[in-house]
Amino acid sequence: MFLQFPPHTNVVGRIRYERPYEDPISVRAGDAVQLDEEESKSTDIVGWVWCRGPDGRKGWTPEAWLERCGDDWIIQRDFSALELNVEPGDRFLAHFAESGFLFVENAHGEKGWVPDGAVELAVT
Repeated sequence: MFLQFPPHTNVVGRIRYERPYEDPISVRAGDAVQLDEEESKSTDIVGWVWCRGPDGRKGWTPEAWLERCGDDWIIQRDFSALELNVEPGDRFLAHFAESGFLFVENAHGEKGWVPDGAVELAVT
């Protein structure tokens, strides 16, 4: 489920997390992607499916952001599966959440996904 955070919502790392891959799928709204149903079964995280983009890069993609169009799946919004590393105490600006992950921005301006269990709301 997509949830947009109010402006200036900050989260802080509570556990260490390392991103699983360096150069994942990155697509624009309207791009066709190939959904791999077999690989998608390998996760217990509800709401994410394994896809390959037009350039061949792969990664976990929010299922709710895909629409079936004939034999193709079309992504409905710009998307990059890039995840950020988290260390306890790291601070991030939270933009939105989708199916157990937050899309955040770190102090260096890098944007990416982190598991919601790796962070908690920052108390200011």
